[in-house]
Amino acid sequence: MAERGIREIDNPEELLEMGLVVGIQSGRFENAIEFFQKATDLQIDNPRAWFLLGVAYDYQNQLKKGMDCYKRALELNPDYLEALVNLGTNYTKLDDNTMAIACFLEVLDIKPDYYEAMVNLGISYLERGDVPEAIDVCQRALVINSRYQIAYNTLGRAYMQLNEQEKARDFFREALDIDSLYYEPYNFLGLILIDKKEFEEAIKYFERSIELNPFYHLAYNNLGVVFAMIGDLSAAIEYFKTAVEIEPKYFEALHNLSSAYEEAEDFDKAAEYEELAYGE
Repeated sequence: MAERGIREIDNPEELLEMGLVVGIQSGRFENAIEFFQKATDLQIDNPRAWFLLGVAYDYQNQLKKGMDCYKRALELNPDYLEALVNLGTNYTKLDDNTMAIACFLEVLDIKPDYYEAMVNLGISYLERGDVPEAIDVCQRALVINSRYQIAYNTLGRAYMQLNEQEKARDFFREALDIDSLYYEPYNFLGLILIDKKEFEEAIKYFERSIELNPFYHLAYNNLGVVFAMIGDLSAAIEYFKTAVEIEPKYFEALHNLSSAYEEAEDFDKAAEYEELAYGE
């Protein structure tokens, strides 16, 4: 259907609409890329076409291709805030927090009350270790929208880094009071429970996080950590493996796999995953 549609449609706006309907909304991201790519071929100076092509690449986890598209959209329209936010988000995912922060600050220069960008900025600050700055910007976001659950979750993460677990727990619970289907706070509450050695409860929280997002690699890794701590190495290894299947370069899970195999006295596997964790 997608190929027939592409063959028959020569109107860029119709191609974009079809890419959204039969591609993005249907989860058929390769089809979306074909529609959006043809739209850019027909109308190379259409910033929305480049933006949507970037979104489709992001769904395919082709972050660098997505970033190239966002940069092209921004060349055509420097005030394209959504493209700038997505570009910053991809920089964060690629651990380039300095560039991510620059993107989000630029967004806020254009639109100072863009609270989602404020929280994205807070996340980048947090990843860079600038905890006070993260707290400040998330609190400012909540002045604009006191029901923004991601701000509460980010504040919880910040206070975890400050080892203020009770305050962190309160922020995670606030996030879940707003949106009980938000998967991230369950994972972080599970980590707090691990610190309290409440392992069975921690497992329930990690499992709930995965139930809400089956591709959340952090929760699989943390489940592996719990099972390793209670002596179930077989289960731990399977959870670490799942985390790596989802995110092949996830250092913590690769390192944990190496340690688990070493403890299980499978030294060949331990060396294999150690090389994957620390090798270039």
